[in-house]
Amino acid sequence: MIDQAPPPTKLQWVSHPVREEPGGNWIVLLFVALIAAAMWLTTGRFYWVGFGVLIVLAANRQWFLPTFLTLDEEGAEVRGLLLRRRKSWREIKRAQADRHGVLLSPFAFPSRLEVFRGLFLRFSRNREAVMEFVNRHVVKEEK
Repeated sequence: MIDQAPPPTKLQWVSHPVREEPGGNWIVLLFVALIAAAMWLTTGRFYWVGFGVLIVLAANRQWFLPTFLTLDEEGAEVRGLLLRRRKSWREIKRAQADRHGVLLSPFAFPSRLEVFRGLFLRFSRNREAVMEFVNRHVVKEEK
């Protein structure tokens, strides 16, 4: 008989897409350069170019800066620069995975609001462990 280890009670990882997906970096940098060029052509002012680039970088901070993710027995948490969001397992009705991560949704059926009210957990070469943990805690609705 093979002894199986008990499932983990806590799972923590860091997601840093700029390091994990270097192939996509040129697209982001090209986009930032296009924004800078457009700002320069329309305003001719260096400070507006800097302001525009800062806005674009701030909007994409989850790509450039590390995000700290935690799953435990109470729920899921995402922490980043100026951001901390936590959802308890009681609030989560559905988990929808794609190739980049899993969306923990408070809605039993797909909704346009789940992007705003849900919690997205980006994988970091740990898809199987994250999905196993999520599937253990998300309650499946009876049909």
